[in-house]
Amino acid sequence: MDAIAVPAPPSVRERFAGLLFGAFVGDSLALGPHWVYDQSEIGRRYDRITSLLAPPPNGYHPGKESGDQTHYGDQMLLLLESLRATCGNFVMDDFAKRWRLFWTDSPSYRDHATKETLAHLAEGRGLTRAGSDSTELGGPARIAPLLAALREEDQPTILAAARAQTSLTHASPIAVDTAEFIARTVFILMRGVSVPSALHMAVALPYRILPAESYLRQAEETGHLSTSEAILELGQSCPTEKALPAVFALLLRHHDDFETALVENVMAGGDSAARGLMLGTILGAADGRHAIPSRWIESLRARPQIESFLDLVGLGHVG
Repeated sequence: MDAIAVPAPPSVRERFAGLLFGAFVGDSLALGPHWVYDQSEIGRRYDRITSLLAPPPNGYHPGKESGDQTHYGDQMLLLLESLRATCGNFVMDDFAKRWRLFWTDSPSYRDHATKETLAHLAEGRGLTRAGSDSTELGGPARIAPLLAALREEDQPTILAAARAQTSLTHASPIAVDTAEFIARTVFILMRGVSVPSALHMAVALPYRILPAESYLRQAEETGHLSTSEAILELGQSCPTEKALPAVFALLLRHHDDFETALVENVMAGGDSAARGLMLGTILGAADGRHAIPSRWIESLRARPQIESFLDLVGLGHVG
């Protein structure tokens, strides 16, 4: 009997390149249907979304083109550029100043967290003390560049940076804890643990306020439903208490298929961009850059910036 070839697991370098490209792809794939909550409308308008699309001109992201990022991805690019300017180090003041400057003339969509943070800055609060009270997933889910750049630092340093970048705009304890949860899940995945096992291990760790175990249990209780039905039941909206169980449901169902996971995410509607950021980060860390459809990577308008960043932090020439 011929031996069955078993593919080698992705290297750590491939996993870090995967989590970075995965996050940007997950956000960009959602650009077209972002914040459309009617699942049947998404089906009528797009059939099944399998490529990066431009948003409708009357939607939340006018002027964007296919392969662009939502306002979440724009802020993740700001974090990437800050890390690149500081030679791969996280400097909160640099990121905060870039973030504030970006909004002086950017047409990118201003969500609740952005508006509240800018209002706090206008009141005279310091750059690192102006974060909103938002619990939305979009803030903590943009940490992929930070995880790649700081990968050789000790875990407490990485966790502190993940929490700090989140608190710039999302200072609520549950949002900050969520950034720590994502980072901890990635730490576990880098050891070659499966996604379901990594989730169970990460939710069992202590958090200040995040009820991670409860969220995972909610997702597991929807196992009899289709993906779209599960996300309708758990919640399609932006707050972590809705979005995180929805991400768990997607990961439990589609952890072995990057493309299907992200397509099912956007077809489920709502805040698919924030969910896509976290999905892409975790699945990219699990399976590496090669698991991401090459047509999606090639269609990203930010690809040159991402490749340059990977070179800078020692992760270039993967794939």
